[in-house]
Amino acid sequence: MTLPPQPAPSEPFKVVPIHKHRELMDQCIALINSEWPRSYSARLWSLESSKETLPTSFVLTANVKNETVVLAHAKLSPIPADREAVFVESVVVTRERRGQGIGRMLMQEVENHCFEKLHLKKIYLSTIDQEAFYAKLGYTLCSAINIFGSRPTLNKSTKKTWMFKSKPH
Repeated sequence: MTLPPQPAPSEPFKVVPIHKHRELMDQCIALINSEWPRSYSARLWSLESSKETLPTSFVLTANVKNETVVLAHAKLSPIPADREAVFVESVVVTRERRGQGIGRMLMQEVENHCFEKLHLKKIYLSTIDQEAFYAKLGYTLCSAINIFGSRPTLNKSTKKTWMFKSKPH
């Protein structure tokens, strides 16, 4: 596997919604599937559902030698039982760029979008192995939530740690 080119400090990062940059779909699908393999068509369907409201998929990109390269992804999904909250899923940074602040940058943009643009009050997420990362960003442990139906029934997956962050006052 070839490593993606490293952006120079003068090459800025951007966080953009995938639905406004359809040319990045294939790179985004490859990135997500590098962590959680699924069919190309299932990933494409999920990314194609991205829109201005929710769900929205964001990618963090860098301009490397006049080419836009996808380095990270996060998907925001509505929580039917709580219209003031969002569920952040499929957060992934390309392996070669982990530990360089890219995940933090992506999550800061996601939070800004949720709190400032969508006027939501809470962000929920679940993780299997990144509790320390999210804790550094201000997320705290919480009980499992139902992210699918309109009733607040708990999702009792034992592998996942559930976390949330409230809008700063």
